[in-house]
Amino acid sequence: MNSQSHKRIRRGVARAIGIIGSVAIIGACWVFGASEWKLRRVHDVPLVGIRDTAGSPDPAEGERMARIVGCWSGCHGDTGQGGQIDMEGYYRVTAPTLSSVLPLYSDAELVRLVRFGVKRDGSTLLGMTSYTFFPLGDEDLANIIVHLRRQPLLPAVPRERAITWTARLRLAQGKWQVAADQIDPARPRWGELPRTSAFERGRYLASITCTECHGLEFRGNEFNDNTYDGGPSLAIVAIYDRDAFRELMRTGKSVGGRDLGEMAWVARNGFVHFKKGEIDDIRTFLRTYHGLPEDEGDH
Repeated sequence: MNSQSHKRIRRGVARAIGIIGSVAIIGACWVFGASEWKLRRVHDVPLVGIRDTAGSPDPAEGERMARIVGCWSGCHGDTGQGGQIDMEGYYRVTAPTLSSVLPLYSDAELVRLVRFGVKRDGSTLLGMTSYTFFPLGDEDLANIIVHLRRQPLLPAVPRERAITWTARLRLAQGKWQVAADQIDPARPRWGELPRTSAFERGRYLASITCTECHGLEFRGNEFNDNTYDGGPSLAIVAIYDRDAFRELMRTGKSVGGRDLGEMAWVARNGFVHFKKGEIDDIRTFLRTYHGLPEDEGDH
């Protein structure tokens, strides 16, 4: 092969590398731009305050509910001091110190933040499962807010937000959604509907807790539309009698006594604050919802 042939080959290789590089740069720019737009865009969600409920908000009940739904003894730390949400391979974000951010929000803005995942500037949150909190009733939300507002000012934790290219690609492709895009305002807000039966009470409580890991339909969850993955279908309740289900909800241990990892942490920090009757109501709802036969005493 003569020198001219070598030169042509080298030029061809150089052009191919240049084309591949250009395509890669264009692709990276598209991924970054599309994902950043979804992270920064303004969501047109109107402010709607909490309606008047019977009596004054109850801060003690608000603390109990805050622990159950996880803003207390959850993502924001044991007492709202702030914490880290680390979804390995996707993102790492700071859950801020609540006493440092709540004064910046009116009650109506907090309602929008919790139920729709929309911040004061109209952009969305990363790492907050507002689709789980969307069904919260006004009374429970008012109680939670008054509890949180009564807390002493704590030093704000340093803020961090790191998003991997894998997460940005999935976001750009529509395979993963930010908080505000996960909300379907047409879905029922169970907390504002009657809760006179065990089924209705259990449906409400399950909707504001179990959906985070087990999906909006309680049939298991995948990462493509959610923050967490791996939660099984809650038809698994079929293997739990009433006492075993109470034990599961309070300790996170299965029928055989196995520690269920994430469920165990949630149970011991949050669900342990459920009342016995509330746990029974959740079980009644889940059994009925999944077409399982009623137990004696279910109503």
